[in-house]
Amino acid sequence: MSHAIPGTPVQSHGEGTGTPEAHEAAETTRAPEATPVTEPAAGSSAEPVSDAAAAPEATVADQTSLATPPTPPRGLTYAVDIVFCVDVTGSMTPILDQVKANALRFYSDVQSNLTSKGKTIDNLRVRVVAFRDVVADGEAALQESPFFELPADEKGFSGFVNGLVAEGGGDEPESGLEAVALAMTSPWTTRGDRRRQVIVVWTDQPAHPLNASALPPALGDRVPADFSALTDVWEDPQGPLGSSSKRLILFAPDGPGWTDISAVWENVVHHPSQAGGGLSEVDYGTIIDSIGNSV
Repeated sequence: MSHAIPGTPVQSHGEGTGTPEAHEAAETTRAPEATPVTEPAAGSSAEPVSDAAAAPEATVADQTSLATPPTPPRGLTYAVDIVFCVDVTGSMTPILDQVKANALRFYSDVQSNLTSKGKTIDNLRVRVVAFRDVVADGEAALQESPFFELPADEKGFSGFVNGLVAEGGGDEPESGLEAVALAMTSPWTTRGDRRRQVIVVWTDQPAHPLNASALPPALGDRVPADFSALTDVWEDPQGPLGSSSKRLILFAPDGPGWTDISAVWENVVHHPSQAGGGLSEVDYGTIIDSIGNSV
């Protein structure tokens, strides 16, 4: 069952059972006990009191409403990790060229987008998992970068992205699920009072079923044996991903692997792409805005 990230269009697959924001609000804010509502004394001012200490307690309706989450306490720091799982087969050249051209301004673009939404983050890191087809490309099928802390490591991030070459791939399905598995077990940050663990997938092809026997030996213990085991990693509250902090954004066609994920996993937004189209309909601004909505 997929849960939409607030503010982002999502392909619906059923009702949600709770939002990450509601979980976070419960972790950081405890609703005060309801008090009787009394009429103001004659002659008293109807203007709201500016002193927070003198502010009236919330009504019962305010306490129970999920429409507007409580304002988080001041002084919290926000840390965001983003992992890009990028299909680097030949048809993906257009979107890969967009990313290369904008890598050096990625940090400022994300920050500008967040500012326009009234959001701020204190620490931002990005890393890349590039994928092709394990069966056709062997060890060249998966390439991983370390995390780059932005803006300090902008040149390192740009250098890695610019070194990616769109080639290979073999048959139509690619090894996207393997890339997602590697992304999920990233060395996520432990900094910040609140965190986001965002995985963004770009591909124009369906995904091969997981096949441990086809993996290079070095990856055998990092990729689950099948889709059910991969789902367990995503859903495990004691696993590498936080229940309220994980996000998965799919720019991927409706097809094996991606449709399965968007139908079952929580905190997923799926932007269906045209199979074999190289994500030609997706522009850089859409990617930035989807990331901003996920934070």
